[in-house]
Amino acid sequence: MTARDSRWQRWVAALAARPATTTTAAPVPGRTRLAAALAARPVAGPRRPPPSAFGDAPAEGGKLTERVKGILAAVLGVTADQLRVDADGDVGIRAGSAMIFVRVQDDPPLVDVFSPLLTGVEPTETLYQRLSDLTNGLVVGRVYCTGGTVWASIPVFGQDFVPTHLLLAVRGMIALADDLDDRLRLEFGGSRFFGSEATGLTPVPDPTGYLRDLADSGASGARGAGSVLVDLLADRGHTDELRLRADHGDGHAAARLAALLAERGQAEEAERYWRVAADLGDPGAHDELAALLAAGGRPDEAIDLLRRSVEQGNRRSLPLLITLLTERGQLDEGIDLLRRWAARVDPPGRGA
Repeated sequence: MTARDSRWQRWVAALAARPATTTTAAPVPGRTRLAAALAARPVAGPRRPPPSAFGDAPAEGGKLTERVKGILAAVLGVTADQLRVDADGDVGIRAGSAMIFVRVQDDPPLVDVFSPLLTGVEPTETLYQRLSDLTNGLVVGRVYCTGGTVWASIPVFGQDFVPTHLLLAVRGMIALADDLDDRLRLEFGGSRFFGSEATGLTPVPDPTGYLRDLADSGASGARGAGSVLVDLLADRGHTDELRLRADHGDGHAAARLAALLAERGQAEEAERYWRVAADLGDPGAHDELAALLAAGGRPDEAIDLLRRSVEQGNRRSLPLLITLLTERGQLDEGIDLLRRWAARVDPPGRGA
């Protein structure tokens, strides 16, 4: 072996020296999971003096976070430093038994005015229908339940930000939350934020509503928000929404759903969504589907799938394909594939 031999050529030589039979099982590719909740938190910008007044001219220059804080401080009659800001950077405003939060993101620009109306609620079909009816009756915003907490949310887009829109959203949420938490508690139980029945536990703002609004907005950064939302839904096991998003063309949702289904032993449905993810271009779907097929006693189908993937230029499928070919005693084909890839990556005459 000379110094000129490339990594691919060394791999060919090593494989050619292996026995034609082996008992090594085909490895299942691993997946990396995001810490999605952290990605939903706004990044605080440097302190700046609050802008003046509430002129309805769109905001030009200056961080949206500081602009919003200045407006809220003026409305509440305090300075920006005196605002109640939690560890996530959200500004809190008490409204009777309810708590209103204002969350700001500078890039892409978005303001979310939201409130955890009730905690400790048992999700039921009746509750979901009630919240759907309430949402349909709102001019803007929505009311929904996730993680045993009922939330109300009114988004204010930060692109060409107009202060009046924020003021209307805050005013509307104050009126809505302080009344609606009482009415919903009578119907479905649970605890209000500042109700006498509260346990003293402070609910953590759920980022799924915020991410969902951003992902569906079509604004800059919507695609990234959609990806983080899918990871968060998958980590919480919300297969229904993942299935809906996958059926509407979200390849990442299809891949995460397939992984969940495979973990639960639902191999047939997992196979279906791995195929959807592969058709939609998810980079690891071919490998995952092939591993599922091989584990299910269908190695020939797995090999055919990986062959097509490699022929389409997907080098990620090559290691698993070589492994399966070797397991089937087709070592010569594996060596030939590696030699062809070595020629593509390290063509003759390149390098010294």
